[in-house]
Amino acid sequence: MKYLDLTLLQAFTAVIDSGSFTLAARYLCRTQSAVSMQIRKLEETAGRPLLQPDRRNIRLTEEGEVLLDYARRMLSLNEDALVALDQPFAEGHVRLGLPDDYAEFFLPEVLARFAHAYPRVQLEVIGALSGDLLDRIEAGALDVALITRQPNRPVGKILLRERLVWAGSRQRQVHEESPLPLALFPEGCVFRSHALAALDAASIPWRIAYTSQSFAGGKLAVSGGLALTVMAQSMVPPEWRTFGKEEGLPVLPEFEIALHKATGKLPRAVKLLEDQLIESVRLKY
Repeated sequence: MKYLDLTLLQAFTAVIDSGSFTLAARYLCRTQSAVSMQIRKLEETAGRPLLQPDRRNIRLTEEGEVLLDYARRMLSLNEDALVALDQPFAEGHVRLGLPDDYAEFFLPEVLARFAHAYPRVQLEVIGALSGDLLDRIEAGALDVALITRQPNRPVGKILLRERLVWAGSRQRQVHEESPLPLALFPEGCVFRSHALAALDAASIPWRIAYTSQSFAGGKLAVSGGLALTVMAQSMVPPEWRTFGKEEGLPVLPEFEIALHKATGKLPRAVKLLEDQLIESVRLKY
């Protein structure tokens, strides 16, 4: 009897999800040639080609489409089985902090998976600016936080580097207004500092049209065509568009998302939540 190797299935789904062997290799911490070899081995086990020859894009054969669905379910079932073994030993109260925009992008999936996997753990979520959350971590008022790395406080485990972009409604040419209306988080936000510094350096007049710690509030202002905002390129909602040099706006710098934990002996549930957050970031990118 033939058996499908979960390691090969993981490589297969990573190639499809990332769209390239190079990105899949980075995610799996392997070389590109090793990932290619795994795909060939999986095709040998399946007895038929799974990917169509295409230099530009990763395209599945009909058999590959069929196997992909089974691969996802098998990997998910494997994870559920391992998680089930951990459940009796995971309990307690964990305090998680993250900014409001990160919460909207990462939290729904993390909350659902974590609550399902560890029903005995009470998860408390605190939303605030990254600098405030770092203060709380250092004071022992939070157990773990996923935040924007602070330029003057370079600590934490870096999970992601990404470029900031200008984002706004597709319905209005708000970028042509002067002074440029902006919807930003309050002072102390790294994104806000980068945005205003870039505009000042380019001698572009600006005004704060909307400010709030709530991403939902700023989202209403931007969606209504009242202002532009600044955010991670991957987090731009599909109903918005990005703006750049072509529209006369300055290029924004990169930023880093970092994971922070409180010092001292922490409950095992904190490590389990940390693993979920890291996995969520990896799956998103």
